[in-house]
Amino acid sequence: MKKILMMGLTPPVEGGSERHIYEISSRIPESFVFTQKNSICQNKVTVPIYKKNNFFRNILFLLTSFVYSIVLLITPVKKYDLIHIHENLLYFLTPILKLRYKVIITVHGISGFRFFDNKLIWPAFRYCLSRANKIISVSVADVDNLKKEIENIKYIPNGVDLEFYSKIKPLKVQKKITFIGRIHKQKGTSNLLKAFQTFSKKYPGYNLQIIGKKEGNLYHELKTKYKSDKIIWKGFVSDRRILFKEASSSYLLVFPSIWEALPWPALLEGLGSGRPVIASDLPGMRKIFKDNTNIVLVKPSSVESLEKALIAMAKSPKKANQIGRNGKKTAKKYEWSKIALEVQNLYNTFLSDKRVK
Repeated sequence: MKKILMMGLTPPVEGGSERHIYEISSRIPESFVFTQKNSICQNKVTVPIYKKNNFFRNILFLLTSFVYSIVLLITPVKKYDLIHIHENLLYFLTPILKLRYKVIITVHGISGFRFFDNKLIWPAFRYCLSRANKIISVSVADVDNLKKEIENIKYIPNGVDLEFYSKIKPLKVQKKITFIGRIHKQKGTSNLLKAFQTFSKKYPGYNLQIIGKKEGNLYHELKTKYKSDKIIWKGFVSDRRILFKEASSSYLLVFPSIWEALPWPALLEGLGSGRPVIASDLPGMRKIFKDNTNIVLVKPSSVESLEKALIAMAKSPKKANQIGRNGKKTAKKYEWSKIALEVQNLYNTFLSDKRVK
């Protein structure tokens, strides 16, 4: 059996790429993950990370990954047949690893990561990407952008685990609007709170539930600014069953991100709940979804657009429920089992082709 090594941070570290690695590695036989010590992955090689600061955490992880890459090069017996890189900074390991291994890179989004639009550092990233045997992009919009400069790109999206929803008994839908994600500028949390503040005056029966870690300057700023008993700061929910119960009992879910790789895991999980979803109309969204049919799209960073969507959904429960049902049908196309199979087939193609070096 051929062995695969994936490299990247994994849950409980919070994020779409982290969840992606875990879900894929859990479904592909003989796959191992080079990751941090507290990872929930089964087959893993772990290293310590710095938890208090994300910048230093990422730099330390790059350094330890570099050391491990050197070990892989000098070890007499070849440990793996293919290396699959997921973290942006780890792209720089590609030229080194290619001396002995076949390498695939998954790009988990280029918007907002400050390397694609930076003319000074993008050439270095582009070179490292070009050295990979294959590049996977989880974003339909990023594929179009990357193809202008790099060849050998394949679109394989993020996925969703709908099994949790099948195990949950039908729950009574409550008048709560739920946000699931990091309290970060990227996620548009500030815009949602502003929109809800106005919406709440017209529809006082609704609560806003924020599910995400209670940490960082933005969290403390927003917690201080928006003091209302209708805003519930629930914190991070690690138990997936509880998280999916919260989603499926919500009147609607909101993902007002300013940038993302489309479609991102949290969005698909929201759609899988069968409840209506409001999301930002980011580049590429209309290639995947149909506005007011299986999702409600709003102008990114527009508080007014978000507020109007909240009001429209509150005004028409029948329409909201129909959008929710259609959204769940869409989510079924992205089940992790299907995504993992597509990745595994790509592995098999490269591993069986002796011409690929």
